[in-house]
Amino acid sequence: MDLNAIKEKLKKDQLLDAEISKYTNLVDESMRQQGILFFVPLGTREIKVVLPAPHHENFLENHPRLTYSILLNNKHIIVLK
Repeated sequence: MDLNAIKEKLKKDQLLDAEISKYTNLVDESMRQQGILFFVPLGTREIKVVLPAPHHENFLENHPRLTYSILLNNKHIIVLK
């Protein structure tokens, strides 16, 4: 699914400007943070979006009210299948 389709689906469901509540830090076996994994709801399923290191470092701090719109407009994200 491409990024524009995800944005359109969220807009249709009135979730594009909703605050993200489900995410987790990605940590390797050496306890180094490798990014953040976000779970984006699309109807009955979830799309997983990764913001890899080092771009994740200040992302949450810089956006006290992090919405799906802000996340999906970040040029460093990776949408997982």
